[in-house]
Amino acid sequence: MTDELELTSATSRKRRLTGWHFLLHGYRFAVIVAVAVLVRWHVAGEEPHHQQPAVIALTQVQAYLPAASALMAATDRDGAYVEDAKGKRIGWAVTTLPVAQKVIGFSGPTNTLVVVDSKNMIRGIEILSSKDTPEHVAAVRESPTFTQQFVGKTPDDLAGKAKLDAVSGATLTSLAIIESVAKVLGTDPPNYRFPQEITVEEVAEILPEARSLVPKKSPRGWFDIHNAEGQSIGTAWRTSPAADNHVGYQGPTDVLVVMQADGTLKAVALRSSYDNEPYVRYVREDWSFPEYLAGYDLEQLAQFDIQESEVEGVSGATMTSQAATQAVGIAAAQAKQTVDSPPESAKPLATTITFGWRDAATLGVIAIAMAIAFTNLRGKKWVQFGFGAIVIAYLGFFAGDILSMALLVGWAGHPIAWGKCIGLVAVGIAAFAVPLFSKKQVYCNHLCPHGAAQMMILRVTKKWHWAIPKKLRPVLAAIPAVLLAVVILIAFSVIDGNLAALEPFDAYVPSIAGWASLSIAAGGLVFSAFVPMGFCRYGCPTGAVISHVRWNASADQWTLRDSVATLLLGLAVICFWL
Repeated sequence: MTDELELTSATSRKRRLTGWHFLLHGYRFAVIVAVAVLVRWHVAGEEPHHQQPAVIALTQVQAYLPAASALMAATDRDGAYVEDAKGKRIGWAVTTLPVAQKVIGFSGPTNTLVVVDSKNMIRGIEILSSKDTPEHVAAVRESPTFTQQFVGKTPDDLAGKAKLDAVSGATLTSLAIIESVAKVLGTDPPNYRFPQEITVEEVAEILPEARSLVPKKSPRGWFDIHNAEGQSIGTAWRTSPAADNHVGYQGPTDVLVVMQADGTLKAVALRSSYDNEPYVRYVREDWSFPEYLAGYDLEQLAQFDIQESEVEGVSGATMTSQAATQAVGIAAAQAKQTVDSPPESAKPLATTITFGWRDAATLGVIAIAMAIAFTNLRGKKWVQFGFGAIVIAYLGFFAGDILSMALLVGWAGHPIAWGKCIGLVAVGIAAFAVPLFSKKQVYCNHLCPHGAAQMMILRVTKKWHWAIPKKLRPVLAAIPAVLLAVVILIAFSVIDGNLAALEPFDAYVPSIAGWASLSIAAGGLVFSAFVPMGFCRYGCPTGAVISHVRWNASADQWTLRDSVATLLLGLAVICFWL
């Protein structure tokens, strides 16, 4: 009888532990989900906030209109009217947001205060805030002449009567500010980025019979091409300004488009560009680029998607050529909306599913990784080196299907266009789902290029391995938690920062890698030569998040990791409410 009671007690205890195990395991996953939800709510609440005009302080206006005594909210326009001590209206102050919300510089809009006097002349401008690249904004702020050139200008001047200069090294940012000021003052600003209009000479290089260009009433900026007899033989238009916010490697490109009399595209040509000159030159010298879209009509161009097409781009200048090609589609879509009445509703991006050979290849790599993780293949040296090389070369340098905190925070804050990146989304699902329901760490051990590189180094540098002093281990172990705290502060806009600069993963995509990512990648690999998997264990915040949901037999105990995760959730809650 006693034996039976002991057996029953043991069984009951086992059930209680199993229930607690599931509860605790669910809590760990819930912590990550809760932080992601808070990020989504924060971004959703922040976007309308950035679209609202900033509160204008009287002291800001007095810097340009010293006689200003009061600001009265304007009822017939944006901004506030400026009054002197006697109540006389002496000017007007306004911010460029939300009117110019869609005017993007290098990477985002800039909110600028504009102060105008009673003669409708600008007395001064001041950058209030910006979502553009901090380095570019700083260059504009530090320019001794940029803001001064606005003083004394009228809205008509900004509409093209006066030439305003951009800041060298921050051209796109400064041009966007000029355009924003012009737009908020109610003028139709000229094309500051690409001011050169289409000439009959450049059209004649594609259609030799062209002798003159006659502006069309609609779409704006389109021309009928006439021959020597005055007959219409086609149309000519360009992608600027419609696609000025679509960049290649470093900036937008203006593309000339020439269509034949039957409404089909004959050829395109690159005009001016802010992209890297070597890449622009490669595209101009490529014989096949002008006819990539030959035969397409306006309807087909408006629906063109570079991801769904077979256009691979010019070798050595893929991003520049594909961006230029996509710009044609963007400008065509805008033109078609102008022609159509009513305009057709655009198909939501998330409903467009693109499944190409790259996605299939990524899914294949994931399948192999799963097979290795759940069989005895994982212990074989030839598998580690062979498959590791595939992961580094394909998932890393070629496809760039790598998880990072920058990516995960981006996914948390905005809807995932999963139809455009099925392979990458599958990597994310495998990274979290497999450890959540098993003891296997499939992503960190088999799918992460940086992890694969460390694993290969581990096999080669065994004789160099160094035992970390016991007192130093807690310090190193705390690094991922500290980095995750920084990630939360950046994600909730408490501090400014570049999430990609906290991890090495951009180093596997050289076209966007910064010095921080390159340095962390190199330093992490060197450290791992002496400390097995050193970066993964002591420096990877993404790996720490994935490891937090890993199922294991001893995971039924509350650990220091759980306490830290709870504190990070608390930090996220505080940042959200702030």
